[in-house]
Amino acid sequence: QYAGISVAVWTGQGGVKPVNAEVISVEHILFALNMTWKILFIAFFFGFCIFIHEFGHLVAALWQGLRVERFSLGFGKKLFGFKRFGVEFIVSALPFGGYVALPQLDPTDQPVTSDGEKLPPGRPLPRAITAFAGPLFNVLFGFALATVMWLVGVWEPVPARSCVVVEVPPTLPLYKDGLKMEDHIVALNGEPVHAVWEELCFSIPADAPEQTVTVNRNGEAIDLRYTPEPNPEWLAGLRSGDRIVAVNGKPFKRGTEELQMEYVYSDGPEVELTVLDGEERKVISYVPAPNPMMENLGLPFFVARNPVTLGGVLPGTPAADVGLQVGDQLLALNGQSILSARKLLADIEALQGEPFTLLVARQNQEITLPEMRLAGDVSAKSLGLLFAVTVRTVVPDTPASRAGFQPNDRLVAVNGEEVTDSEMFTEIVRASDGKPLDVTVIRDGKERVLSNVQAKPVTIDGKEVYQVGLALIDSVPRIIGHPSPWEQFENVVSTTGRTLKLLFKPLTAKLGGAPAGRAQVKVRHMSGPLGIILMLWYKLKLEGLRGGLSFIILITFSLALINLLPFPVLDGGHILFAGIEGITRRRMPVKVMLVLQNVFAFLLIALMVYITFFDGSRIFKRLRLFFAEPAPVQTEAPAQPAEAETAPEALPEAAP
Repeated sequence: QYAGISVAVWTGQGGVKPVNAEVISVEHILFALNMTWKILFIAFFFGFCIFIHEFGHLVAALWQGLRVERFSLGFGKKLFGFKRFGVEFIVSALPFGGYVALPQLDPTDQPVTSDGEKLPPGRPLPRAITAFAGPLFNVLFGFALATVMWLVGVWEPVPARSCVVVEVPPTLPLYKDGLKMEDHIVALNGEPVHAVWEELCFSIPADAPEQTVTVNRNGEAIDLRYTPEPNPEWLAGLRSGDRIVAVNGKPFKRGTEELQMEYVYSDGPEVELTVLDGEERKVISYVPAPNPMMENLGLPFFVARNPVTLGGVLPGTPAADVGLQVGDQLLALNGQSILSARKLLADIEALQGEPFTLLVARQNQEITLPEMRLAGDVSAKSLGLLFAVTVRTVVPDTPASRAGFQPNDRLVAVNGEEVTDSEMFTEIVRASDGKPLDVTVIRDGKERVLSNVQAKPVTIDGKEVYQVGLALIDSVPRIIGHPSPWEQFENVVSTTGRTLKLLFKPLTAKLGGAPAGRAQVKVRHMSGPLGIILMLWYKLKLEGLRGGLSFIILITFSLALINLLPFPVLDGGHILFAGIEGITRRRMPVKVMLVLQNVFAFLLIALMVYITFFDGSRIFKRLRLFFAEPAPVQTEAPAQPAEAETAPEALPEAAP
């Protein structure tokens, strides 16, 4: 994951132990069923958002006495139909959404039916009501679904009013001077390395001279002369251990997720971070550089994570004695930020029995606990702490899936050895050499042991490493929240408004004579149907029905808001023209209306093609990077195996 807090290990079926055909058949059937329900969910609800919009137009048009020719469930060739209320109701071949034929909604002088029959012009008010009813029905459907989700709960980020900076690269990981994103780095200044370019930039000083980067490109070793560029975050003074509490003066409530969102929607030339360095509070301002890994959006290059969260406190232990509670977020040890559970234990052990205090966040308050002292061996168990190392994703057809791991399982121990963070679990798996592991997890509040988890070897860049098929995160990634329907609607309105503001900022700034500043979000960052379907698929995969239905609420509210924009061919345009006609008592000139409608129809089609092109390009690029296998290349020394790999489920989603 981008935030640097997810470690993923995955592999396909190895050849160590034979698997009978019956087991494979069952797994394949389950996989097919899993795929099928997701496809049906997307087809039904994605289409229903369009259907309910057109149904709103139908109901309002019949109510207002406008002529309705046809109402179609789906698109394409007519399969069958019937007539009621003078309307031809049909079912079409492509079951995605639908349409309604409303000739009198046309603001020109003489509306006609598809058969050429002339109709009286529709009056302004009925036309405006009919046009408004489509978005209104989307909003009503959204509120109905949001009410259901309010009752059953939706997945939300764990509340976090601060996040800690883990690492800041001194130089920017840019792809320039001949370096390409698909290149495999094999040496830096003649020294063999095994790391992606983003990782290497953490070790290149901000004032470093020109570097020699050796890459493996199609099996050929190529030396590139690369001039590093300093990272403005580093130059501004941001360092590991800084605790961020506000962005652009705005405190956040959802940790790293909200931090990144505020970066994207920052409309000024600079980003302002309010950070705590020990007891010192300071403000760091700088102009962010475009991030090539996130389509040149101004997302941060530094690695940040939410505070370490306690998954449990053992009774009768030092942790329980000072009042630590489940869900407490560990912020600082003796005034110094806590970067990870493992480092916390190492720092306490280094005190050699000296007293220490912990600063924790609990229910939106920061609390300094009573002084603690621990002599002898320091471990999570001796302190009485259970940390939250959580399963984010289980890769199908891997040892983890066969052992029965499930998303949101919390790892406690491996072969009796406590697990403090995901990196530790990765190290244990890789050191197992395929020997069976007994993994203790907590699921639904109950502890259980998953036995005989046997890691399988996979070859990466010529090196064999053992993996089991889990994507992990060092916290509880999501909780079940119950936001009210109005809160859900307000969130979509706010996000849509901020997006549109940034999209139109260059134009509005030019009209107002003001500098455009730093426009982060561009049209190419938007997603059309292809990108939306992909994001909905990921929601279903990672969060199940709750995540899928929450995303449908976002889609239907967004569809309503976008359609209300006052542009020709959109509902907002029909409402605008009806309003102008109602005020002036004159219909718009036919030639003007035809020009406007044709121009905006062309622009809308071109926009959809443009957005779809970037959606497809985005998907193709990810697939190419994921499936690319570097051809063998001879280097001066063998490269070392990577510390961690990223599962396909952990790929970042498309930008909004």
